[in-house]
Amino acid sequence: MSHKILVPIDFTEISETALAYAIGAAKVLNTGITLLHIVEKDEHINAIDQKLDHLINSHQNSGVDFKKHIKQGDLYTGIGQAGKALNSGIIVMGTHGLKGLQYLFGSHANKIVMNSEIPILITQDRLPKNDNIDHIVMPIDLVSEEKQILSIVSKVAQTFAAKVHLFVAEKTDEFQKNAVHRNVSFAKRYLNEHGITFSTTHANAEEDFDKQIINYADLTNADVIAILNHHEDGIKNIFGTNFDQNIISNWAKIPVLMINAKTTSSVQDVFGVFS
Repeated sequence: MSHKILVPIDFTEISETALAYAIGAAKVLNTGITLLHIVEKDEHINAIDQKLDHLINSHQNSGVDFKKHIKQGDLYTGIGQAGKALNSGIIVMGTHGLKGLQYLFGSHANKIVMNSEIPILITQDRLPKNDNIDHIVMPIDLVSEEKQILSIVSKVAQTFAAKVHLFVAEKTDEFQKNAVHRNVSFAKRYLNEHGITFSTTHANAEEDFDKQIINYADLTNADVIAILNHHEDGIKNIFGTNFDQNIISNWAKIPVLMINAKTTSSVQDVFGVFS
């Protein structure tokens, strides 16, 4: 059996919640899970190996096949490197959200996405409602790279028979408004061609786009918010420097599927690897 889902494990409750999401997805996708732990020093490997065995044994009745992988290296680059080396289709990783000093981990998650060529589903401490994905919220703005995430979102929607909710930024500048309109038209045509049910809702130009996305995702009972990670690019001047982090650490604790904007062009229909 292939093991196309990679779950970084640090033995916290947060990472085990991520594992719960991964187990649900693995059942639907009929794939196994690789548990990843990154160590700084070789002498920790034996103890970690035993802890991973214990964790796997605790889920032996889940119906999912597990493997383990221990890697020495840096957390920020190591997760993406392991995913690529193991031919993973997706990484499911927990973040601590906005709780005190744990707020810092939201930025850590963002840096990990920056160093990964593989899509990452980032979860918080809210357990999944069920094994399925029924509603996906995808923001649409004026950047052309957002077209590249559609192949991934559409494949997820097809796999889980989910509805896609396009949440469209509203612009007052005529040039920006036209750019958004082109992206929305492309998204609608693409989703129609792939037989995916979708809706379109427009944001309020006077309010923060990230806050509206989260509120809308909560209103629609979304299972996933899908966005691009825009890195060090000038796009920060449009969204604001904390856009990605605010979505990752959203108050509704909705999982966020993030794709690296600089590498997503090389991603070919990610969920197709499960077919």
